[in-house]
Amino acid sequence: MITVRESELEIKSIEVQLVRVETFEEKTNATEVQNIQVADGDVIRNLEIPLYMLFPIVYSSPTMEHPKFKIEFQVNIIVIFLNGYQLTENFAIRLYR
Repeated sequence: MITVRESELEIKSIEVQLVRVETFEEKTNATEVQNIQVADGDVIRNLEIPLYMLFPIVYSSPTMEHPKFKIEFQVNIIVIFLNGYQLTENFAIRLYR
């Protein structure tokens, strides 16, 4: 759940994004796997908005760490304001199969 308690700026939308982060030979590449808009327009304050995301099996795999490469995942919460300003919070997650 996500709740907007207060905001001085009017919110345009809130999105949840799944990102796959691959690291090989000290080079990192982040790829957006999925993006879901969970709120459209200015959100009612103190309303709990549920966050649900089904991970696509083709693009998501277990988190892997090897001496030569890594595959990791992040979930980003993105708040886009009406004036174009964007606020992003990243959460590293570990996937298992």
